[in-house]
Amino acid sequence: MKSRNDRWIAAAACIALCGVLTACGQKEKIQDIETTVTSQAEEEQSAGDHDRRPESETLSSDGAENGYRIIEDQTFEANLNPLGEVTFVSFEPEDRANSFADAIFELKDGDRTIAVLEGISRDNIREGERLQKVEAVSFPDYNSDGYSDIIIICSYLSVSETAAGAVYSEVRIYQGSESGTFTLEKGLSKDADAALAEKTVQSVLGFLGAGKKSEAPSGWKQAYIDYIQAQDEEEWDGYQLIYIDDDDIPELVKIGNSEAVGCMIAAWDGGQVVENQLNRLYFSYIEKENLLCNSEGSMDYYYDLVYSLTAGRLSLIASGYYGAGDRSNLEFDEDGNVIYQYEWNGTPMSREEYSQAFNAVYDTSKARDGYEWGQWLTQSQTIQKISEMQQ
Repeated sequence: MKSRNDRWIAAAACIALCGVLTACGQKEKIQDIETTVTSQAEEEQSAGDHDRRPESETLSSDGAENGYRIIEDQTFEANLNPLGEVTFVSFEPEDRANSFADAIFELKDGDRTIAVLEGISRDNIREGERLQKVEAVSFPDYNSDGYSDIIIICSYLSVSETAAGAVYSEVRIYQGSESGTFTLEKGLSKDADAALAEKTVQSVLGFLGAGKKSEAPSGWKQAYIDYIQAQDEEEWDGYQLIYIDDDDIPELVKIGNSEAVGCMIAAWDGGQVVENQLNRLYFSYIEKENLLCNSEGSMDYYYDLVYSLTAGRLSLIASGYYGAGDRSNLEFDEDGNVIYQYEWNGTPMSREEYSQAFNAVYDTSKARDGYEWGQWLTQSQTIQKISEMQQ
């Protein structure tokens, strides 16, 4: 009896064990199926995300990786001298990006970015205006130097309180070079904006005078142009062209942004441009009589320095000084005016004698101011005026 019970117990144990094993196998199989389905879903989602990637990400560029997308109708192949075949790529900010971000323009050789053009505003962020459209891009050689230049016209919507809703166009002019770099001509671009009511590539080229000249400037003209283009626009307020000596080549006046910077006379010596620094900002000259007078001073100390121009260099030919003898202990006449002491070419004299000696060397009745305050030429206006002169 005991043996039979043992056999029943053993049989029951076997059946129970088989059930457990079968359940475990089913559970493992279910887990395998769930894992497979999850993996496939993740792969499909990943593939879907890849398909939905913005088209701009297909290019490895600064614009495409920082919230910008390609502007298809302003992106194209171009043959630029001296770079050769390149891709010009225009980018605009995506909707989720900074709403005041400006366009970005790049030159690419395949997937490699070879140039990012300088923007108009700091950090490429506009103030109170949003990019509307890149209206036009062109690659002329506007200055006939043999290298491709770039003209870009963009439009913007003003959101400022004073001009909300106004849309205007803006010109950018980039000058190409032998090295293949492009320099934003800020002054020239501003002048084009101010001069042109309707901004198109053709109107900009007309403003630049493209095609009017059969040959590029040479000699002193090109030397002056190169010299002006190398100047710091922040340091110099403007320029003027004057004739000190009696030849047909003008002297170039650079007008500083402060009394400390002063004025500078740049002159052609037959082979190069020579700089002549003046004291402070005021001077006069007698046209084509080879005389210039730097008359300046402050705080009861003044001077008249008379120069002549030889081989592009100013040479001092006479000098006068006048002022208070002891500025810490001023003396006054009966009318309350400070009593000045006068000296011409090292010789003390009266005020009347000083005036006579000064005019004997420099006839003040013939003199003219070196420039009119606020009426000077901009950098681009000066270059244009020089370009239009006879060789």
